[in-house]
Amino acid sequence: MDCLLLPSVAFSLLLASLYGAVFHFIWGKSWRELGLYWAAAVLGFAIGQAAFTLLGLSVYMIGEVRVAEGTIVSWACMFVAKWLKV
Repeated sequence: MDCLLLPSVAFSLLLASLYGAVFHFIWGKSWRELGLYWAAAVLGFAIGQAAFTLLGLSVYMIGEVRVAEGTIVSWACMFVAKWLKV
């Protein structure tokens, strides 16, 4: 595995975890929802990274992490999870 990839993955997981925790702090009610929002945030961030890497688009990057794109898709996934009441 590329040694430059590991910090990117760690930073992405850190950001997505922070987003999930903030979302739960604002809208969450139970511990189960914390896990759900965390999973939705991580999955959304990964989808945002993959989709915009394939498209070759980037708005704001820190290293290899597409922060703006990952953030938008991550929050969208959490709102969808809340709306579906999964």
